[in-house]
Amino acid sequence: MEVIDEIGDIEHSFEERFDYFGNKSSPITIFYPRNDDEVARIVKLCYEKRIPIVPWGAGTSLTGALSGRDHIVIDLSKMNKIIEINEIDWYVRAQAGVILADLQEKVKEKGFFFPPDPASYFMCTVGGAIAESSGGMKGVKYGSFREWVLALKIVLPNGKIVKIGEPLRKNRAGYDLVHLFIGSEGTLGIITEAWLRIVPIPKNSIMTIAAFPRDLEAVGNIILGLRKNKILPELSEYLDYDVIKAMNKHLNANLKETKGGMLLLQIDESDLEAVNKILKDNCEDIMIANEDEAIRLYSLRAQALKAIKSEHENLSFAEDIVVPISKLPEAIKKLEEMRTKYNTKFYLISHIGDGNMHPCIIVDDEKSRLELFEKIARMAIEMGGSISGEHGIGKQKAKLLVEQIRYSNGEEVLEIMYKIKRIIDERQIMNPRKFVELAYNDFWQKA
Repeated sequence: MEVIDEIGDIEHSFEERFDYFGNKSSPITIFYPRNDDEVARIVKLCYEKRIPIVPWGAGTSLTGALSGRDHIVIDLSKMNKIIEINEIDWYVRAQAGVILADLQEKVKEKGFFFPPDPASYFMCTVGGAIAESSGGMKGVKYGSFREWVLALKIVLPNGKIVKIGEPLRKNRAGYDLVHLFIGSEGTLGIITEAWLRIVPIPKNSIMTIAAFPRDLEAVGNIILGLRKNKILPELSEYLDYDVIKAMNKHLNANLKETKGGMLLLQIDESDLEAVNKILKDNCEDIMIANEDEAIRLYSLRAQALKAIKSEHENLSFAEDIVVPISKLPEAIKKLEEMRTKYNTKFYLISHIGDGNMHPCIIVDDEKSRLELFEKIARMAIEMGGSISGEHGIGKQKAKLLVEQIRYSNGEEVLEIMYKIKRIIDERQIMNPRKFVELAYNDFWQKA
């Protein structure tokens, strides 16, 4: 094969790939570069020959962002070095293939804290998490990756290597290209290196609470109560009754099974009295966890989707809607109505503190499953929310992206996005037919 003949000295293999939900990638070949120059060589050749490229981190995409055929996969797992932890300027510099959990552990050894913690933190990579603008359990207080990336090294679609941004808290030199590439889902270039902001490990005392609400309505009341009392948790996660049952069965979680599920909170000790009052009004039981139990509960929450997949192998949709906090009770009520109408389980997992909900849809009939998936997303749009908080768009939500932009932003916004894509990736080789390109070509123009 001509491509391999020209760059055959770079490690490569031939295989099919599957992402976390089983979407298939059937590439021409998979390359495993070890540095920026090798990535650039592969990309430049693909640019010249107009061969599509799909960058690959750990395959944890939940929206079909890695699927396709007849493309080159660039697997960045060999680029896994933490280059620098700067203890004065407070940043960590890492290659794209570094596992997020490893990075978090290394900065912790130096007395620092890197907050973004998507549930797949134990397996996802730095580059993939940036490309998806991943969030996570601590997003309620610290936000997503978007708030923590200072600078990036990128291989552009023409094979040129550029550095955008600087490892500075303040930098107003030109357009903010760093945030353009965060969340771009591999459609504008390949992230090979990142400078990420770190902060000293907080010295305040944090309490972990497992609360068991009476029902879903009580969950909404608790979150509104925290907001009204100006309490900002470190972590605010919700798992419904069916999720708890699956975790007990498949993860030996040994969690209490109550109708209202479980709310997992981490709060400053100074807020404990006020939080207890809110919880007592809405919960059947409240448990303050010791340090070991807190670590166990955090780990269990990260594995919740794994437990659901063990219970239902045909699980293909994990929603990712966001609604304004003020609309949470209304959204929860509507989800319950849909659950009844479709006579199904949702397996509701939620970063509830920031309004980000992940109903995992269990409907055997494919048509009904897709109908319910879109109905939930449209509910979020109509409430002034979003179809995606952290999972991205990929192939799965391109049509819904058009609907949200039409509803909330106006006619020009997707046009601007598509023009940016065409300028940076003029030959349309970077992760083609995904995200903005798919939304614009297949749904915007036909609407």
